[in-house]
Amino acid sequence: MKKILVVCGNGIASSSIMVSILQDYLKEQHIDAQVDKSSLMACNADIFNSYDLVVSSTKIDNPDITTKIIVGAGLLTGIGEDAIFDAVKQNLTQ
Repeated sequence: MKKILVVCGNGIASSSIMVSILQDYLKEQHIDAQVDKSSLMACNADIFNSYDLVVSSTKIDNPDITTKIIVGAGLLTGIGEDAIFDAVKQNLTQ
């Protein structure tokens, strides 16, 4: 099973909304994945790298993170949502 980490500034509101939207999408696409959430401050490179994919409400610049990071703010606004879904699907099914 693939693992996705969803992060936002505090790990409460934005990440909860993104988790819900992602879980609905994954279910519709019949993609089996574990979706966890956290705050940016609670994670270090080792935590990020223990996941198959990271979806963040903001850009993360850390050269020690090797896991693919998708900026998922469009899941909150609806702008660019399809591109985010496509990137998630592509990264989980390769």
